[in-house]
Amino acid sequence: MNMIPAVQEIMGQGIRFVQILFFPLFGFIILIGFFFYLFASKNPYRRRKAYLFSIFGAFGALLTLYLPLIISYFSSKNKPHEATGEESVRGLVDLTIPWGEQVYNLLKVLFEPFIFFGGYLGIAIWLMAAKNPPRKRIGFGMVIGAPLLWILLQYIPDIYYFFIPANPQ
Repeated sequence: MNMIPAVQEIMGQGIRFVQILFFPLFGFIILIGFFFYLFASKNPYRRRKAYLFSIFGAFGALLTLYLPLIISYFSSKNKPHEATGEESVRGLVDLTIPWGEQVYNLLKVLFEPFIFFGGYLGIAIWLMAAKNPPRKRIGFGMVIGAPLLWILLQYIPDIYYFFIPANPQ
């Protein structure tokens, strides 16, 4: 397709806006589906609802990310350039380095209190569940999950730099 650059820019921003809006939404739907699994116990209707939320949330997230790429690949007369072998993951992420640490620190400051509150809430749910097994599972999951999530939050930069070394070779 032969579009003028301004229209291409507007369409690119529109696609970017849709991806920024809908990918977290579908991720949240997946999380809701997993929580429905915790509450489902033996109820088949709740299990089906959890299954549908999880599967269609993941399907929607993948469609949100890759459908514009697939449409542009098959509808465009100009095919993508062949890789020369000089491209690297480091070259792709170098533009985001100044913002990555700031965003990580902001998310760390925002989510640490929620993680600790979730751990204490899990203890309360677990201890007050009495003879309700689904509530005990939810409380136990929160008690075990909160420290694991906190450890993951602390080591995300190390995990990132493990896969993408700080010093290019």
